[in-house]
Amino acid sequence: MSSNHRKVSPVSRAAFERAVLGLVQGPGVVPTPDPPDRGGDPAVVETVAGDGSLADVLAERGRLSEPECRGVGSRIAAALAEIHGRGVVHGDVKPANIVMAPDGDLWIADFDAAGPVSSPRSRGTPQRLVNHSTLDYSDDIVGVALVVAECATGIVIDPTVEWSAPALALLGCNADLAGDLAAVLADPTDLRRVAALLGSPEDRLPSAAEVRTGNDPTPTIDFEPTVIAGLDPLPSTTEVLNQPPEPAGWQDSIQRTLRKWTLRLRNKQSELTAPVKKRRGPSDVQTG
Repeated sequence: MSSNHRKVSPVSRAAFERAVLGLVQGPGVVPTPDPPDRGGDPAVVETVAGDGSLADVLAERGRLSEPECRGVGSRIAAALAEIHGRGVVHGDVKPANIVMAPDGDLWIADFDAAGPVSSPRSRGTPQRLVNHSTLDYSDDIVGVALVVAECATGIVIDPTVEWSAPALALLGCNADLAGDLAAVLADPTDLRRVAALLGSPEDRLPSAAEVRTGNDPTPTIDFEPTVIAGLDPLPSTTEVLNQPPEPAGWQDSIQRTLRKWTLRLRNKQSELTAPVKKRRGPSDVQTG
């Protein structure tokens, strides 16, 4: 029996993601516990844990075979078609958000960037997006093609480039697969067509990685400031990208920023729990 995965997010975002997950539940979507725990932490999104992500598989293997690439593409395209049928755009289709299910299937996960079609985009992965302003069904269709291309080449594909079949083949795609991906990218309008175009009788899904780090080489970030009670707003994507580079390098700058915000969150947590601790006496302490 699979255990549950708990993801902590700002309360408003967690509530929204839980609502979206409830709306889109079905084949190919990461399951949520049934019945949901209504008395749990409002900042926790709880789903059934899988066997790592597709990003873990690619980190371990580098690239997948053509039947595996087609299996991944046709499977997630079919699941996204059902999600789109409910008026929802996932908005962040990438290997780190594709979970390897315990039964060997695939699940689409992490709906914190999702929303109704044409609604303003608040979160996403800049390296994987053409449209940064509003959510559109084509975003997910392009995302499927880019995931398959990454599986075939081991390279994160730039979505702002008009990729031709020869160009994708030069990166390492099989010629037939390169042609199909170029056709999807040229006309990202119909996920059921994409599922049929990428599918083949030889399809198979990759096995889970032996080592599951949970690493995402292109993290999802906020496009608008995220407000957490008691803290200043976290910087928006625009503010971060407009920061001048520091001499130590942008990687060090990001690490310092993450450490700073982690420290502030811990300090705030300590402030909130301190009054409770002061009121407790020795008799209130339970021993095992």
